[in-house]
Amino acid sequence: MVATRRGFLHQAGACAAGATLASVACAAPPESRPTQRTKPTLIAVYLRGGADPLGTIVPYADANLARWRPNLALPGPGGAGPNRVLPADGTFGFNPNMAALHAMYERGHCAPIVCVGSPHGTRSHFDAQDFMERGAPGEKLISTGWLNRYLEATKSKSDANLRAISLQPLLPRSMRGKYSVLAKPDQKAELALSTYAKLYPGEMPRKTFGRSDPLGAQTRGAIQQFGARTIEQLRELQEVLDKSPAATVKYPNSEFSRQLADLAKVVKANRGLEVTALDYGGWDHHINEGPATGQLGRMLGDVSESLRAFYEDLDAAGNRVCVLVMSEFGRTVKENGNQGTDHGHGGFMLAIGAGVCGKKVYGTWNGLDENQLYESRDLPVHTDFRVVFAEVLEGLFGFDGIREGLFPEYSAKSPPLGLMQSA
Repeated sequence: MVATRRGFLHQAGACAAGATLASVACAAPPESRPTQRTKPTLIAVYLRGGADPLGTIVPYADANLARWRPNLALPGPGGAGPNRVLPADGTFGFNPNMAALHAMYERGHCAPIVCVGSPHGTRSHFDAQDFMERGAPGEKLISTGWLNRYLEATKSKSDANLRAISLQPLLPRSMRGKYSVLAKPDQKAELALSTYAKLYPGEMPRKTFGRSDPLGAQTRGAIQQFGARTIEQLRELQEVLDKSPAATVKYPNSEFSRQLADLAKVVKANRGLEVTALDYGGWDHHINEGPATGQLGRMLGDVSESLRAFYEDLDAAGNRVCVLVMSEFGRTVKENGNQGTDHGHGGFMLAIGAGVCGKKVYGTWNGLDENQLYESRDLPVHTDFRVVFAEVLEGLFGFDGIREGLFPEYSAKSPPLGLMQSA
C-alpha cells in the first residue's frame, strides 16, 4: 500500500486531537501524599452507554428497591442467597461482583458518589456524553474537552512528551482540543515511525508541492513540526511499553485490563504522565441486565478486578494515581418488561486512589419514593458532575477549575462534597 501523508496523520493518532496503596484516607499523614517532584496522574474511565447506578452502588436498605425491581433488586448483606451486596454503610452496598473495589473502599481508597450527573435532562447517549466530556451541559457550541482545557490552562515549556496520552486510537472527547494529546495508533508504533521516515526523510522542500506551493512555508513548517513531535512522543511511548518489565500481577483477560496494564508501565516509568482517559463501552442494558450473574455483573466484575490488578501492579506508585469512573447518565429506577432498564437521569461515579477521602458514600440521597424521583421515574441529580471534576483537579493538582473558568457558563450550584484532600 502506498503511504500518504494524510494516511500517516490518521494512522499516527490525531493530536488535536493509570492494590497495594499507602493510606490515602483524609487522616493520612503528609508523607503519603505525592512529592513535588512527581505530579500525580488522573485517569478518567468512561463507561459508555449509561451504567446502572442502582445495580452498582445498591441502596439495599430502601424497601422501595424491590418494589421497583422485582427481578433486578439485589438482596442486602443480611438477605438470602449468594448474591448479597457488600455493605458500605447502613444504606448502600457494592455489587457482589465488586469485591476488590469494596476492599479498597474498606481501606479508605475508594469513594462512591450517588445521584450525580448532568443538570441537563437529555436521555440521548450522544448529547449526554458530549455534555459530560466537554464539561458543558447543554452547550452544543463547546467542542473542547474538560481535560484538554485543563491541560491547555496549565501547560508549560517543560511539559513531558507523555504528559497527556490515550492508549486507544480514538481520542476520548474529554481530551480533544487545542492541547496536543497523543492517541496511540491501532498498529504498532514502529509502522507509523517507518511511514514517517519515508514521508519526511529530512526537510520538506518547496518542490515537494510543485511550483505553486499551495500550503506555503508556514503551513509546511507546522506540518513538519507536528509530525516530528508526534513521532517523538510515539518513540518514547513505544520504548516504555516494549522495554518495561512484564507485570508480575495477573490481570483479567479484557481490553480494559490490557489498557490498564500498559498504563501501569507508563506510570512506573515516571515519564511525566499527568492525564489520560479510557473508554469502556457496552453499558446500555435494556435487556437481561443481570446485576449479579448477567451482563452488568460480569462487566462490573471486570472493572473491579482490573483496577485491583492495576493498583497492585503500581505498588508504591499508586500513591499518586487517581482513577475517576463515570457514565453519561443513570437508568430508570423501574425495571422494564425485558428484565433490563432504560435511559435515566441521575447516575454514580467512583473516585479511587490518590488523594481520595474514602470509606464514605458521597452525595445527597432522598430515597426511592416516587415523589423523590426525577420525573417520577429516575434518580435525581443532586450533585453536578462538574463539582466532582473540580474537586478532583484541585485535590490532585491544586487547580481551581471553578475560579479559572474551566467550565463554560458555570458557577458552582451543587454543594461541595469534600471528596479530596488538599493538594
